[in-house]
Amino acid sequence: MPKSQDEQLVVISQVLVADINIGYEEIVNTQVLAFNGNPVTNLKNLASMVESCRDEFLKFDLEYQQIVVLRTKVAKEATLDILTTHCIPSAMSDDLKS
Repeated sequence: MPKSQDEQLVVISQVLVADINIGYEEIVNTQVLAFNGNPVTNLKNLASMVESCRDEFLKFDLEYQQIVVLRTKVAKEATLDILTTHCIPSAMSDDLKS
């Protein structure tokens, strides 16, 4: 049950293949519980935390005690190439942009 009105489950449905995330391709339909130690309340909250992150690493705590760790700078630099490779027009929808 949601703890607040804006709480939503955030789920990784699929990891898009790219050099930055080798080894994480098998993660499917897995809930994101926290980002860099902060609980994730909804997708907009997670997008905001990732966009504003200045830490060296992006650390996603997932259900089943899984953890995804990426170098922040490398991940942010790889975003455009990943979007282009997979024919995705935008990294996020307008309603998620801060």
